Amino acid sequence: MHKPHREILWLLLACISWTAEPFAVPAAAADPAKVKSPIKSDEVVIFYPTRGWRVADEPDSDWEIDIHGCIFEPEESATGTQQLKQLTGIDLDQLKPDELQLLEKRAALFTVDHERGKAIPIRIGERVDTLPDSEANGHFQGRLTITAAQVNAVADNLQREIPFEAVLRPGDGRRMRGTVHLMPSSPAVHIVSDIDDTIKVSLVRDKSQLLLNTFCRPFRPAPGMADLYRRWSLGNVRFHYVSASPWQLYPPLAELIREHSFPSGTFQMKPFRVQDGTALSVLGSQENYKRNVIEPLLKQFSKDTFVLVGDTGEQDPTIYAGLARDYPQVIRILIRNVTNESPVDYRKTFEGLAAERWQLFDDPSEVDWTPGK
Repeated sequence: MHKPHREILWLLLACISWTAEPFAVPAAAADPAKVKSPIKSDEVVIFYPTRGWRVADEPDSDWEIDIHGCIFEPEESATGTQQLKQLTGIDLDQLKPDELQLLEKRAALFTVDHERGKAIPIRIGERVDTLPDSEANGHFQGRLTITAAQVNAVADNLQREIPFEAVLRPGDGRRMRGTVHLMPSSPAVHIVSDIDDTIKVSLVRDKSQLLLNTFCRPFRPAPGMADLYRRWSLGNVRFHYVSASPWQLYPPLAELIREHSFPSGTFQMKPFRVQDGTALSVLGSQENYKRNVIEPLLKQFSKDTFVLVGDTGEQDPTIYAGLARDYPQVIRILIRNVTNESPVDYRKTFEGLAAERWQLFDDPSEVDWTPGK
């Protein structure tokens, strides 16, 4: 087992940096019946939760919505699976049968055949749009403009979400669906939440346990965090989940969100392909990564307020403190204490910020903030 390989994956899980701006998409197709789908019967499309917002601050304003997904062909690659196992450095002989089985399942997420050059058509109500071509890693992104009337016709849950689906070939009965989370009119509250060791037990500071919890064990929710988030989820509140994990782990993370009734929200994760050395080409600091993800939200929704939720396992306190100094609309920083530290230990980190703008907590019941407070 090569140590450099283990370090590559460790860095991947901890500090890869990547951002991309969606391409604008031309107007909707005039005749949806004539749209030809490039999605073959052995290919799969996953859509990731994104956001939409009004172009102007008026009830009848058009909306802009982002679409992001990935197209691939599932395949069993013994070589790719073995390569991922080598990268983790996990001792297979020490795994329990159920852990080994889950490792095989999650490794399969990394060994798919990504499809390049596929222009995916999607249907929103009666409207069909074709997105820009997928890239080498199978990812595609697009930004659409949609009228208020179209949003009203298709939006779910009191206009909190827009459902859509991929247009497939005739005779293909599968459903490949996605969701756009609509941002409310200002003033609104945005909860930006880390995932590892904030809402999911990961043990990031212990490399061996992190890898086991990521690849070999069912994801476990952090005690009490789902209840806390549900209490916050009413009204003009939206959630944005930020993870240092690769996009391949989105399906089990989404399952964690659903099974434990966390509020749904947008996702931001990182791209990675075992075969092309992406981990080496886009290494960057955790601080740069999270600023690149959170800062655009702060700028775009400058009239809204933000609550940043993280943990003491990595750099969340430092990153969030820096953002709060630069953006006064960050009204609260909440840090889950997973390292048994004292608030005194973080006074220097949060120096210059009012005491009521940050809190270190051991149990979610200690959190003294609610929307509107």
